[in-house]
Amino acid sequence: MQDLTIIQKIQSLAGSDWRQACDLARELVADNPRDESAALLLRDVVVGFNKAAPKLPQEMPAPAPAVIEAKTLIGRGKLEEAEIVLRRYLSTHRYDPPAMHVMAEIAARCGLQVDAERILNESARVHARNCAAMTDLGMTYHGIACQVDFEGYVHRALEALDSALAIDPEYEPAIAYKAVMFVQTRGLEIARQGFEILLELNPHVPTYWVNYGFLMKTVGQFGRGLAAYRTAVALDPTNGVAWWGLANLKVARFFPSDIEAMQAALDSPDLPQRTWVDIAFSLATALDQTKDYERAANLLREANRIRDQHPTPESAYVGSGVGEMRRIYSREFFIKHAGSGDPRPDPIFIVGLPRAGSTLIEQILASHSQIEGTEELFALHQIEGELGREHPDKSAEEIVHSLKDEEFRHLGGRYLELAQRSRLTDRPFFTDKNPANWRYVGLIHTILPNAKIIDARRNPMDCCFANYVQQYQAGANFSYDQTKLGAHYSDYLAIMRHFDEVLPGRVYRVIHDDLIENFEEQVRKLLDYLGVPFEDSCLRFFETDRPIHTPSSEQVRQPPNRKGFGRWRNYEPWLGEMKSALAQSLTDWRQ
Repeated sequence: MQDLTIIQKIQSLAGSDWRQACDLARELVADNPRDESAALLLRDVVVGFNKAAPKLPQEMPAPAPAVIEAKTLIGRGKLEEAEIVLRRYLSTHRYDPPAMHVMAEIAARCGLQVDAERILNESARVHARNCAAMTDLGMTYHGIACQVDFEGYVHRALEALDSALAIDPEYEPAIAYKAVMFVQTRGLEIARQGFEILLELNPHVPTYWVNYGFLMKTVGQFGRGLAAYRTAVALDPTNGVAWWGLANLKVARFFPSDIEAMQAALDSPDLPQRTWVDIAFSLATALDQTKDYERAANLLREANRIRDQHPTPESAYVGSGVGEMRRIYSREFFIKHAGSGDPRPDPIFIVGLPRAGSTLIEQILASHSQIEGTEELFALHQIEGELGREHPDKSAEEIVHSLKDEEFRHLGGRYLELAQRSRLTDRPFFTDKNPANWRYVGLIHTILPNAKIIDARRNPMDCCFANYVQQYQAGANFSYDQTKLGAHYSDYLAIMRHFDEVLPGRVYRVIHDDLIENFEEQVRKLLDYLGVPFEDSCLRFFETDRPIHTPSSEQVRQPPNRKGFGRWRNYEPWLGEMKSALAQSLTDWRQ
């Protein structure tokens, strides 16, 4: 009866106060996520509001063609050519902000921090009253910080964005970029305030709602996240990122009207290929809910085929050979370097393949009073990159093999320094649950000999299929081809078995299937391995309100369950390549 009253109020407000009608409709969807009529009502009022009062987003001025060309060259690794293009352009446009900033980026990528700072400081001086230029300056500082570890550049990025907002407090690009930065740096309340200001200024931009939906999902406000994503697809039914946001909630329900809308979007002429892929993955999720497995399987095969042809950048270490890793990280290597590294026991590494249960383990451990959950860190990747720049002619394993004990201790300290930036508490231990760190087990043991390492392992077909239906924003390029998936899982098993042999007892294995079946027993054993006392809160991990950034965020906010177990069997007729690639791993994966 109460919902009926709200519906009537929404309908009465439509046409007179569209904004309030939309706000009430979002509340209705948030409270009734499985009600298709609520979703359709939200769609109708959002469309009505957008037609009645359309407002385009503010955009940054387009960079000059020479700047675009230079950025393209940088993306191809042709820094010298990019610099030539920019110098030619800057000779006649001396203080062009984007050109100056890209030149600074080139200097930074070459390790020339003094030159980069000289250019950026000059830009800040010349363009101090130019809102767009200061916003671009902030973006540049942040971009450099993501590429090269120059101290203080994240702080300088925020300072530049704040300077832009001091000039124009309603400048949307600055508000949006600052909010996204705070999501990345775990300043989620500040990010939320930024997004809400942005949506108050301009509620007609799908991207703003997508970002807000992701934030709501991260902090556990499922209903609001769902309503935000539905607002985005109402504004733009071909917004693939928004549709995938809905699918990636994992526990959201799709309706027949959603399937119809996604199919219409896929049939749209001139739909960008990446958008088609986003929507195809999303529609496959919806079809899975209706048990239309054959149609879902066909969409998954085509979407994965396209993604496999266009891999996203990832660490070169991912391509390293298993044989070389075994050769370098031998028993003799570890005997030779015994006692090296930083002795602090703070880190708890949770490694394995994605979708193998690492987020669940992290959530359990983060519920303990002595353990902080810092989620997926990329500190080891950054250390690898720094070593690679110092020794460009060697593979990662060859570099490690050539290092001395004092260098290992330095690298351990470097890891802890980088990890500290993601910590918010003074708890004695913290987790690093980047699954790809299974390839760094040898490095971890050498530079942090007292750190704990947990191997999160899942049934190969369950694990590989969960990756096959998951679209990742970046990395995990192995997951878009069934044969590559099976081979990647087998490589993972081979490496973990190697370390079981040369470092017996060093890695603690958690079998996801056993954890779910005998939850308390397995949790107690895990805490014993870590050397911390049992706490009942670890059994009630799903009650925590800590932010969770990974795709399984909503799944691990529920009590342990068998959802997802054996899901691949519905698609068995179309998974022959995966099973063939896994081969022996199908039967001996627990070993």
